Amino acid sequence: MDQTAFVTDAESAYATLRQAIVTGALRPGRKLKIAELRAEFGFGAAPLREALSRLIGERVVVQRSNRGFYVREASAADVEDLGRLRILLETQALRDSLARGDDAWEAQLVAAYHSLKLAEDRGTGPREIEARNRAFHDALVSATPSAWLLDMRGQVYAHHERYRHLSRSLGPSGRDTPAEHMAIYQAAIARDIDETCRLTAQHIELTTVSAVKAMAG
Repeated sequence: MDQTAFVTDAESAYATLRQAIVTGALRPGRKLKIAELRAEFGFGAAPLREALSRLIGERVVVQRSNRGFYVREASAADVEDLGRLRILLETQALRDSLARGDDAWEAQLVAAYHSLKLAEDRGTGPREIEARNRAFHDALVSATPSAWLLDMRGQVYAHHERYRHLSRSLGPSGRDTPAEHMAIYQAAIARDIDETCRLTAQHIELTTVSAVKAMAG
């Protein structure tokens, strides 16, 4: 395999494994055997090892001495810690973004929200709704000038998203998530920074609470 092909395969393997872990297809605590991953996802051993090394850096995979690779375990304490950190990062990014966002930022936010609303109204599949949900939250903070803040916020978002998928094992949560999104969107368009941050923090906390219940169940 030439270097270009290897990089492409390694990137694809990384994206595929990361998505499988975040969505719960690869469950917390599962041992990640190279032979099994090759059979399940179709990548070669070298790209898979490269992908696993990257995922260790993002703390979604752990390596245990002489025992191989494992999906990071899940716990109530972990999701509570993640929820607090996500609120801190998300609200700071929102403050920066709403203060600095120009017309292009607003147009991107409008498009992302309406795309999400269409998916929610039509009952589109959960994978598509999740992608549009991510795009909406990314659009909200996209005017933040700090690349470090966006990078850390993105990593914490992915970990918290994993718990959101795990919490679905409880069944319907009773939340009106579309109404939560609408309220956040309306506050953001009005450039009401404090209200946008308050609603977003509440939105994140509700996800954390659902995940803690799932851990207890």
